[in-house]
Amino acid sequence: MAYEKKNIRAVIEEINSRKIYLPAIQRKYVWDDEQITRLMDSIMLGYPIGTFLFWKVRKSVVNKKEYSMYEFIKDFHERDMYKNPSAPQPFLVGNDEESIWAVLDGQQRLTSIYIALQGSMSRKLPMKRWKNDDAFPKKELYFNLHSKKTDDEDISYEFTFLTADQAQNPKEGKLWYLVKNILKYSQSELVKEVIIKNGWVADDLAMDNISLLHSKLTSDEIINYFEVSTDYIDSVLDIFVRVNSGGTVLSKSDLLFSTIVSHWDKGRDEIDKLLAEINKIGEGYKFTNDFIMRTCLYLLDMSVTLKVETFKKDRILKIKDNWAAISIAVKDTVHLLNEFGFNSENIISYVAVTPIVYYRFKGGAFDADSKSELRKYIVMAQVKQVFGAATNSALTSIREALKISPSHSFKMSYLTNVRFTGDRSLRYTSDEIDSLFDTYEIGAYTFMLLSLLYPNLKYSQKGFHQDHMHPHTGFEEDKIKALVLPDGTVIDDVRKVEWRRRRNTLANLQLLEGRENESKNAMLLKDWLKIPENSDNVKYLPNDISYDLAHFEEFMEKRQKLMSDALKAILL
Repeated sequence: MAYEKKNIRAVIEEINSRKIYLPAIQRKYVWDDEQITRLMDSIMLGYPIGTFLFWKVRKSVVNKKEYSMYEFIKDFHERDMYKNPSAPQPFLVGNDEESIWAVLDGQQRLTSIYIALQGSMSRKLPMKRWKNDDAFPKKELYFNLHSKKTDDEDISYEFTFLTADQAQNPKEGKLWYLVKNILKYSQSELVKEVIIKNGWVADDLAMDNISLLHSKLTSDEIINYFEVSTDYIDSVLDIFVRVNSGGTVLSKSDLLFSTIVSHWDKGRDEIDKLLAEINKIGEGYKFTNDFIMRTCLYLLDMSVTLKVETFKKDRILKIKDNWAAISIAVKDTVHLLNEFGFNSENIISYVAVTPIVYYRFKGGAFDADSKSELRKYIVMAQVKQVFGAATNSALTSIREALKISPSHSFKMSYLTNVRFTGDRSLRYTSDEIDSLFDTYEIGAYTFMLLSLLYPNLKYSQKGFHQDHMHPHTGFEEDKIKALVLPDGTVIDDVRKVEWRRRRNTLANLQLLEGRENESKNAMLLKDWLKIPENSDNVKYLPNDISYDLAHFEEFMEKRQKLMSDALKAILL
């Protein structure tokens, strides 16, 4: 069968009339705004936008075999609507030959076109909190009718997502037109209802651009597609993998995910539901399909290699049968991470979490002693980077050690003899602990180490921040240039550079609850310690020394000794 063609408006109408869907084997929508505007620019320029592959399948077959279908996202919201809604099933069937189309290749492009021409885009603004509804302004696609085609610019026709207010207050002579409105008009209506009514008759550039836009979206047959007819999902999966594995359109994870849902029809919904739930716990996480798939294999004592051959039908059915217990173990573990103070900002390796899920899945308790040991594990596994070089080998080695250990409680001693690639281990020597104080500057790793030193903080109830004991701003040139040191000399440039580096290292850091950190801010350490509750509650504070910045080196040396001794008591 040869390729066929349709114009974009016709395809949009077929999506709206519920004739085109997305099968469960498709991945989530992942394109960014720039990819959408570049696609629109290509359409305007008459460039090919790739071919599409549609699966024609009878509604009666979809109903009988319970194939899951999904609708297109119309109003994308990065937090609340980032995955495709399920199609209302079973489908109403007028006659046995009544069919639908499911998109096998071209999902990202077609979804982008649909959002651009029918819906909206709501992405989080930078520096805004994820839970703040105002952080996600609704934007629609606009076209600058004063765009000028040039040969020396990367983009010829300017499209962008704007709020209504932004579009109504244009800058630099731009003339914004809401793109979705173009589909309402025939060619004659376009002239009368748009060009004349808006007074663009004398604006040649605007007339040319809106006429071209209308032609490209309503007349030109840009959608070039091939139709596949089959009733069997296995045949569709084979086509899907062959089409998508030749390029970089889909990741390996996406192809594996399609394999799972071909044998477990509701697998996509279940995994999406679990991910949505755990990623919203506490301050939020960024767990992925990869994490869930690998963890499922791990918990059921299978090979953790992520490849199509691993996900055979019998293994997928075993995952399905154990899904309830797997979900509980995953959620319990993420709640524990939240209790430990971990979130998307300070967790380095999500792979390191999987052995904790395994321990929980096998009946492990989260009692006080086990929690203390599990906190040590998750910190050491990440700081020592045991999953950096050979992830599968490291996971398997830990699993083998856990298998022969008591399952009801957890101790780090179960894992201390495990060796990893590059001669890594989960053991620390005294020298290695001392070196931590000069290895890491403020960030995820210092938070992990501080969490060991401040184990009793209620991390899940309050937001704790890393705070500089001697404030970061205290080392600025205007404050330090004439500093007189204890030996009577004035600080030199070499020492300034060294102090500015060391101010961000572990011995000058502590954990403070968010409001306390805000109130301390740039306050000098010696002044902050004059407040009784601060001096009474601060941990690892050396006695009998001056807290003036001039004595910074002595402060760092003695506080490091206190913190290092405490870490050695925990880790050795």
